[in-house]
Order: sequence, then C-alpha cells, then structure tokens
Amino acid sequence: MNPKLLLGSHISLNRPSKYLLGVVEETIHNGADVFMIFTGPPQNKRRVAISELYLEEAQKLGKEHGIDFSNCVVHAPYIINPANTNSENKDFTISFLSEEVKRTGAMGIPYIVLHPGYHVGNTLDEGIELLIENLKLVLKECKDTNVFICLETMAGKKNQIGKTLEEIAKIIKGCDNHPKLAVCLDTVHLHDAGYDLSKKDEFLKKFDELIGLERIKVVHLGDSMNVRGSGKDRHANLDYGHIGFEILMEWAYEPLFRKLPIIVETPYWREKGKLISPYKHEIKLIRSREWKPIPNKKYIPIYNKFILQ
Repeated sequence: MNPKLLLGSHISLNRPSKYLLGVVEETIHNGADVFMIFTGPPQNKRRVAISELYLEEAQKLGKEHGIDFSNCVVHAPYIINPANTNSENKDFTISFLSEEVKRTGAMGIPYIVLHPGYHVGNTLDEGIELLIENLKLVLKECKDTNVFICLETMAGKKNQIGKTLEEIAKIIKGCDNHPKLAVCLDTVHLHDAGYDLSKKDEFLKKFDELIGLERIKVVHLGDSMNVRGSGKDRHANLDYGHIGFEILMEWAYEPLFRKLPIIVETPYWREKGKLISPYKHEIKLIRSREWKPIPNKKYIPIYNKFILQ
C-alpha cells in the first residue's frame, strides 16, 4: 500500500459556493486532504471580511472529513511584486502582503506562497536587495502571526527572481535566515528553469547545502508543456507533458514531503468550450501511483505530448 500523502489542488473562493464552505466541499469531492486558495481575486485587492467566509462551518465540515486547515495553503495575489522599484507600489506591496499574511493566519492556515517578483528596471542583484528590504518589513509587521511566507521556485521568465536555488538562498540569508521564511517547490518551474527532475536526490542534496531541507513547506506538483530549461512556465496535466508521471511520482512520494501539502497544479480539461476540473482524477492517479488516461474522451487536455510524438 502506498503511503498516505496530503494531496490537494487550488480551489476558487467565491460567494455562490459559500466561500470556505464551498472550498471544503470541493476538496471532499476531489478525494483530497488539503486545498490552496487565494483569499480574494488574485488580480485585485477586493477582499471579503473573514467573518463572512463561513470559516467555522468550513473548519467543522473539514474536521469531519479529515481536512485540517493547519495543512492547507494560501497563495499570495499576483498583483504583488515585492521587488518593485516604484515607491508608491512599494508601500502597497508591504501593506497588502502584510494584510494577506494576517488573513491567512486568521483562517488557521500556516502557509502563504509568494512569487519573489520581477526586477523590472533593475539588475537581478538590485531586485533581490529590494525584495529583501521589503520582506524584512513584512516579516516585522507580521511578527505575531504564525504563518510561513513560502518563496516559490520560479521558471525563469524575463526579469523573474527565484529561478535558481542560489537566488532563493540569497533572499533568505539577506533576511537574516528568518525562521518564518520557507520555500515552495514547484516541479513545473524547476523543470522549466533547467533542473533535471530525474536527479531528485542530487537536487535535494544541493538544496540542503544552500538553504536547508527544513525550509521546504509546500510542494506544487504538475507536468510541463515545455522542454527542460525553456523558462516559460506552462503547466500540463500529469504525464501529458515533458516531465512524465514516473518522475513526478518520485517527487510526490519523497519521504521528506510525507507530511507536507502537495498541491496539484495542472490545467483544466476542455469540452466544447467548457472547463472541466481534472483534480479528482489526478489525485486518484497519485494515490494509486498508476497512470491512466483522461477518463472521458470528450475531455481534451490543453497539451498532449502523445499527439505531438
């Protein structure tokens, strides 16, 4: 029997589904143990008060089904660029990210995943220094909040910070190795940044030397539409991309990750213009560790390496 993993996916937080209550209901439907959410729209700052998110009802339902909010994840909104040079945006970044960290803690969730940002108008080193400066202010503002800020490993798109372990290590060291700074490993981003995921043990050894394995708190699991080193960041469904199911299972079942939330990040299938969630099927595949094709031939993946071969 395969070891029990903490598996989940991103789930939309919205009013028609009663916010967190709907998130937990969908998590149950998917056969999952955890979830990842944005606390509001990822592209703007509109937020609903925590008191209106059905938090108590959601936690109660989750407890009845083995879903513990202390294993779940928030993703910081995309409009935050913590390496931004604009002074007005800097103030916004610090205040809004601090607010998001506090909202995460108020929900009883201990992890918020953050894209390190873009060094637009600066060199990489200047961008990292600005990022460090801003993170220090956020960490100070949130010193009484029991939440880890998890820097996500990135794919290496233009001006993107965080595509190498050395960059992540420099950020953490620059923040005085703050105990609340952590890392989210993203398999798609690592692959697209040039890391060979078939050499997992070698990668983890290097990670331990540069950063420390104890800082890994979240894993994003997905396949990639692109060849290794493309720097493009395009996700594919499990085994329909260029990483492959067997390699991804080696990462999912890495003993170090046994008690960490593993968030499946793959694109929705298409059916005549409709979007179909793949997560119930893909979580089942991971649990069985046996790959099977999409169960309905009408559901089309956004990318399919089998057709292209």
